[in-house]
Amino acid sequence: MTKASNTLNFAKMAASGLRMSLIALATLPFTASLASAQTLPPSTDDTFLKQIIIFGRHGVRSAAEPYSVTQVFASRPYPDFGVPAGYLTPHGAKAEVLLGTYFREYLRAENLLTGDDAQDAKASYFRANSIQRSNISAASLAKGLLPEASVPVHSFPLGTPDPIFDPIAAGIVTVDTTLAANQEVGIFGSGSSVVSAHSAEDSLIRSILFNYRNGTQPPPPTPAGLVDPTALPVPLTVNTKGVATSNVINAGGIIDTLLAADPFVMEYTDGLPLSEVAWGQLSLDELSQQTRIITLDFDLEMNPPYLNQLQSSNAAAHILRSMEQITEGHRVLGSFGEPNDRLLVINSSDAYVEGVAALLHLHWQLPGYQPQYCAPGGSLVFELRQSRSSGRYVIRAFYTAQTFDQLRNLTPLTLDQPPATQQLLIPYTGSIPVNVPADDDANPLDVDFTLFRDLLENEISLQYVQNPATEVPPPPLTGVPLTGTPLQ
Repeated sequence: MTKASNTLNFAKMAASGLRMSLIALATLPFTASLASAQTLPPSTDDTFLKQIIIFGRHGVRSAAEPYSVTQVFASRPYPDFGVPAGYLTPHGAKAEVLLGTYFREYLRAENLLTGDDAQDAKASYFRANSIQRSNISAASLAKGLLPEASVPVHSFPLGTPDPIFDPIAAGIVTVDTTLAANQEVGIFGSGSSVVSAHSAEDSLIRSILFNYRNGTQPPPPTPAGLVDPTALPVPLTVNTKGVATSNVINAGGIIDTLLAADPFVMEYTDGLPLSEVAWGQLSLDELSQQTRIITLDFDLEMNPPYLNQLQSSNAAAHILRSMEQITEGHRVLGSFGEPNDRLLVINSSDAYVEGVAALLHLHWQLPGYQPQYCAPGGSLVFELRQSRSSGRYVIRAFYTAQTFDQLRNLTPLTLDQPPATQQLLIPYTGSIPVNVPADDDANPLDVDFTLFRDLLENEISLQYVQNPATEVPPPPLTGVPLTGTPLQ
């Protein structure tokens, strides 16, 4: 590859305005017991693992907003998580350690980790968004993956926007408000149309907040002194204040409804008594159903083509360059970690995971979860593999997350009892050969690396990618605790 390729072929990419068309959505079947999760080694094909990138969400946290903000939406007090709003809980940290322990077992079976934690740590890189829950989630994963090593987590100081995750607040991109608003209307029509399409979820959430049985006709009026978030207007215009990544569009009542219902999943997965999970009013299926409001918000904020490229191109470029450091055998500016790093853990929030998935048109549905729901601790997993016989590189992509009950019960994870996992189809255009050449050295859903690189370069808009020559990566944090306490 030439020097130009190391910066994602900037000239070539700037001239390309095409976006890939999604011509198929498919996934491999998933068994009810999860015993055949598709990451189970040993591999039955001709490839071996060269690098893994775990691009994931933080673990179980407390409610996203202080109850002083959301209590106006509920007729009963919310339960206390014991940590400040938005902080990873001690239970959440333990679940992340268990997930790291699973990845350790898997990566040792795949021979990417040797079992010598000190040596393996030298070929690992952990990066976290600059918020408490991401920092501690990354540290907890490290504790499970490399328990005998001191593994630094790289992150900017708390509250300092990280360009990888929040390029808007970090100032490396500027939002074209007219284009953003026009695409929003062109895709979704109006806020009332969006609300109508999710009326079942709104009705369910309202009944929980105001303590009556869902389906009661007519629904009782809003209690005196409270606000019904499901009845608030949904402007679908561009926010005029405090614009940041995943907050460009003013979704109005959708955001308020989301924040009012946000504690429910965390209450269940944090192990609170069932009487305190949505005040004892939700079945597990209903708990899953109401999360469609969360994925709706990401559809609005992260997935429209312009906003998707604007907000996710920088992260995707770093993922690709990190792979190129392995395939090309030398440093590539604007990548994660060092050229010899084989284990990359990038921990942030669900919005950023969803953004990268949307850029690649990746889709999943794990048992018990709604389509495209990014569970606490859930991760996009990109494996760079190499054929033993031909030497060519292929990409194998997964979405992996602990189930609701694995999180709640702190279930130990092993190769025989893995987290829920689904191998993902990486879509392609009709003008590009289907997946990989038929030489039987890879999984049917693997994609040749050169094809994957072309696909991703076609999706990334270089005007929204940080100049790798001027990028200053964050330093390692010190003293990251494995508890829900604040980082200083």
